[in-house]
Parts: sequence; C-alpha cells; structure tokens
Amino acid sequence: METKWLEDFVSLAETRSFSRSAVLRHVTQPAFSRRIQALEAWAGVDLVDRSSYPTRLTPAGELLHAQALEILGALQSARHLVRSHQGDSADVIEFAVPHTLAFTFFPHWLMDLQAHFGPLKSRLTALNVHDAAMRLSEGGCDLLIAYHHPSQPLQLNPERYDMLVLGRETLAPFSCADARGRAVYTLPGDKGRHIPFLNYAPGAYLARLVDLILKE
Repeated sequence: METKWLEDFVSLAETRSFSRSAVLRHVTQPAFSRRIQALEAWAGVDLVDRSSYPTRLTPAGELLHAQALEILGALQSARHLVRSHQGDSADVIEFAVPHTLAFTFFPHWLMDLQAHFGPLKSRLTALNVHDAAMRLSEGGCDLLIAYHHPSQPLQLNPERYDMLVLGRETLAPFSCADARGRAVYTLPGDKGRHIPFLNYAPGAYLARLVDLILKE
C-alpha cells in the first residue's frame, strides 16, 4: 500500500468526483481510478459506491477515510519532528523541481541567484509536477519551481502561495533531418499520412499540454 493511495482517497472523499480529484492530484482520470481500485484491492472491500452520483463512500470507505486522515496527519507530524533534529536545516532552502527543469533550468538559475546574493545552502528534490506541488502543499519544501500554463494550472491556493514568473518556454515540434539537412516531416502534414512523434511519458505535465495542442 502506498501513502499516495490514501491521499487520493481523501481527495475523492472531499470532492466526490473522480474527474475533479484527478485534476487536483495532477494525474489522468484512468490513472486516478486505478489507484483507488488498488487501494480497494488492498483493503479487500469496496470503498466507493459507484452507483450513486455524485460519488459517495461506502460505510467501509467512511471508516477508512477517518483512519486515513489520522494516518496522514501522523506521518506529517513525524516528518516535521525528524526534520527538527537536523541541526543546519534552518539554513537550507529546500527546492522541489520537476525532473526536466531540475536538469535544464535550475542549475543556471541557482548560479545566477548566488551571483547576486552570495553563497546559499540549498537542497534540490527532483519530482514529477504532481509530487512537487504536493511537496510544497504538505510543507516539505520552501520553494516550488514548475511549469505553468492556463490550460493546465497548478491547483494551489493563490491566497496561500505567491507565484513569480521566472522564465518562459516555447513548446515546439522538431523533425529529424535527411541527408541534405532538410526536415523529414513538416506540419500540419498530409491528411492521409501519419506523422510519428516521440511524446512525453503518459501523465506527465508536458504530455498533457501536447495532447491538448494535438486536439486543437
């Protein structure tokens, strides 16, 4: 059993909607449904009454929901307690950054930051966008650096978190070249000719943006 299954379940109990919780948890709805099913398989009982609308929990689900809140709260308290014993933790800035930005943007940005403000102690944790956002909301880091697009906004309370634009990226297609250096494929292409492309991993933040563009 994974703690993220409990977090998914708590979200579903609050929203009563698989689609809404999938958005809040930054995963596709099929992936979210599979995780709820995995939790039910672990528990050995149905936790969600799928015959009702909006979605509601079964009696067993209500019981597990109460226990899940206690378990997640206890884990959060334990983490804060353990971190409080780390002597130099107060001097370290914790960053949560998606994998792509951790390798492309963050190193140069941090060097520029230190050039202006002097040396600073930092710790970087590379995660997917969903887990990075969760790390911030759970108090596991000081700063989150992530992609943001109006069509796929991060579900963070603007009254609680300030946002600053650090840069802009252009999402563009690139083709392999032939022997003469010309693009093998051109867009929009021919209606009867399928253009193969290498996409991001399913469920990744940028993969969802690409999917939206392809549907337009």
